[in-house]
Amino acid sequence: MIFIGMIFQYNSEQGTGLIMLSDGEQKEFSQTQWADSSNSPAVGQKIAYETNATSVKIRVASQEDITSASAVQEEESASDNKETTLEEYLQHFIGLGFKLVKDTSSDAVRTLILRSFATGESQEFIITQTASKTTIVETINGKTVSSSAKI
Repeated sequence: MIFIGMIFQYNSEQGTGLIMLSDGEQKEFSQTQWADSSNSPAVGQKIAYETNATSVKIRVASQEDITSASAVQEEESASDNKETTLEEYLQHFIGLGFKLVKDTSSDAVRTLILRSFATGESQEFIITQTASKTTIVETINGKTVSSSAKI
């Protein structure tokens, strides 16, 4: 199974660090688990955390990893009857290192804008909730990369 996360602590001398996964779980890791030969671990890096029964492999996340993990999360949330609140979304993205830059409410619409500049690119999530649905739009460097709505 592949999870997406972010390195939020790394000691290059010891080769150890901490990762925050997209579900909020924290994992310790060591240089021996790093499986990316073209990149070295660094704080703020978005990573793919691949685990099976016998091993853990960590590498810089590709767009394919992110898309695949998002699809799995959407399937899991579709089978979950509980509706995610805006506060849960907010805590999830803050846990990944995003900063809340705007929180507005007008009539029956609430909008959150969260941004991250940790990896040298600008990533933004715009979460809009009305009485009937929640919409999440992800942009990287100003270009929309995904959009989803839950009714």
